[in-house]
Amino acid sequence: MATIRSAAFVAVLTLLFPAVCGTQALPTVQSDTTSQVVLDKALLADFRRRAGGYMKLQEKLQKQGTRQTVRAGVGENLVSRNALAMRLRVARHDARPGDIFTPPVAMALRRAMDPELRGLAALRTRESIREDAPDIFVLVVNGDYPAGASRSTMPANVLKILPPLPTGLEYRIVDTHLILMDVDANLVVDYILDVMCKTC
Repeated sequence: MATIRSAAFVAVLTLLFPAVCGTQALPTVQSDTTSQVVLDKALLADFRRRAGGYMKLQEKLQKQGTRQTVRAGVGENLVSRNALAMRLRVARHDARPGDIFTPPVAMALRRAMDPELRGLAALRTRESIREDAPDIFVLVVNGDYPAGASRSTMPANVLKILPPLPTGLEYRIVDTHLILMDVDANLVVDYILDVMCKTC
């Protein structure tokens, strides 16, 4: 009995303190994760349903006004965009953070993005994101993305982790936060705080 207990004790020590026990920790295997791996089927289906529901509302409200077109002038498209944004704000007056990025989805995505956005190995990715980010940004659901501001680059290694979006929605990282953005209305639909470290 004593031998079994001591063997179990050594096994626990080996897992917790490999250097002390004279063994080396196994290297971490970096897998090529995709959104289907990051989110289980139920979470992924729920996220897609919520994002799709937003776009159905957006398309319904888009039909009530003048749709932005390539041929229209800048002023006409700006009026159309602002009108759509106003209708969305009224329709989603009770929208809150987490309506689309639910807590379980946010937790899974944050965990999956950590290796790509935190630590020394992610320095180049963070720099590429910050190069194009707007200087000032007030983050609020149904709030405007800064007018005329550049849109931060979303590196491919981060995008491959995130679930695909319906046409009209895009991911952006501003400051340290992941934003779900309505491109036509220039609105923040939802966000996850602090997915990227500020000074690491």
